[in-house]
Amino acid sequence: MPELPEVETVVRELKAYLPGKKIKRISVYWHKTFVNECTQKAEGQTVHSLSRRGKYIIINLDRSALIVHLRMTGQLLFQQTAETTINAFHVRTALHFDDGSRLLFNDARKFGRIYHVVSVNKRLQKVGIDAMDAQFSATDFYRMLQSRKMNSKAFLLSQQFVAGMGNIYVDESLFRAGIHPASVSSKISRTDAEKLFKVIRRVLTFAIQNMGSTISDYRDANGKVGNAQKFFYVYQQQGKPCVKCGTIIKKIKLAGRGTHFCPECQRLFI
Repeated sequence: MPELPEVETVVRELKAYLPGKKIKRISVYWHKTFVNECTQKAEGQTVHSLSRRGKYIIINLDRSALIVHLRMTGQLLFQQTAETTINAFHVRTALHFDDGSRLLFNDARKFGRIYHVVSVNKRLQKVGIDAMDAQFSATDFYRMLQSRKMNSKAFLLSQQFVAGMGNIYVDESLFRAGIHPASVSSKISRTDAEKLFKVIRRVLTFAIQNMGSTISDYRDANGKVGNAQKFFYVYQQQGKPCVKCGTIIKKIKLAGRGTHFCPECQRLFI
């Protein structure tokens, strides 16, 4: 599933294409993909700006907004003209603009959604603060950890506290911070919590700089793969020696997800 760096990459690219374009029509090829929660029509409205909250892409229009959740295999691909070559074999919805360009929502497994809404905040009211939000501090993060007695992997995966991270960047961040994924969140010290907060920011920033991670389906708005997967330390590295100590990286199931860690380098807080 695309996480914060992948979604941020797509948003940054689409910011160069979409603002100022008027939606001529919307073609829905899979009825569940486009969810209309608005009495306003999106057709005829102009794209004003794009933003992101956690894993959600927000396309702001004149009087409403489109919120895109890529889920597992969703891709937003921009096509400048009908002749532009692009690999999109599972297009579920297409936004046609009045200049002839198109935004394709390609989704092999059909889990992704586009929500047409009046209020973005109402639709995303259960989504926590974005992991890269400038107003989010290490102190805020520590207080959140202290307020919950759950394993750190589950805490970071839950989008209701800190939004944007998934399996990849949670595993990579916990490894770099030296914290075992089964550590109880409320038992993590202030020093270690602040270290984890800084590490999360560095990991996400590095991944954004490398256009995200392509494990299988992720592509950016131009149909290109990311490069951050070339620099994983623990994610999908089970059976290989730890880059720090040489201990074999293990994979267990935690919080319902495959979890990668170094038994030697990552301290367990319980």
